[in-house]
Amino acid sequence: MTGELQREKAAYYFSLIDEDDNKYIEAYDFESRAERLVEARGVTDPDAEAALRDQVMNWWHHLCNVADLDGDEQVTRHEWQRYWQGLQAAVEKGGDANEAVLEGLEHAARATFRSMKVNDGDQVTLEEYADWLAAWGVDDAETPFERLDRDDTGGLTEDNLVQAVREFYLSNDPDAPGNALYGELPE
Repeated sequence: MTGELQREKAAYYFSLIDEDDNKYIEAYDFESRAERLVEARGVTDPDAEAALRDQVMNWWHHLCNVADLDGDEQVTRHEWQRYWQGLQAAVEKGGDANEAVLEGLEHAARATFRSMKVNDGDQVTLEEYADWLAAWGVDDAETPFERLDRDDTGGLTEDNLVQAVREFYLSNDPDAPGNALYGELPE
């Protein structure tokens, strides 16, 4: 069953994604986010720009496949809530359904890690995370970054992101660091 904290996170995340506040998540929202990420990173190489845009748009295509119940290429709040409820129900059911959800979230986390990464190395820096978070319209990156950096290494690993994504989608623990993945939740 989806708990109150998960419903709050789902509502918050929907609002972040709904770029133009038209009450739908649609391709435009991700295109705008990709544009801001390209600008924030100062990407000028056409191939690098296309790759970054593709990474962001792949999330839209995935979301459209799993949450757009009526196939109109828009995700309503109702569809979004059903998507989140479906994740929780599958985890509660256990077995193959649980494994499929966890694998999907891990895949999303690894894709998120790649979309954050700019520099060489095996960790996302605060600057990279701040650029990525700014593309979501969130200004404060330092506090959430510190929460997500569980090992206090000064960087976020893929494993940090996998754990954060699982917590963001599935946890009802208000102290779970993953709740801050897209910035601190509103009070």
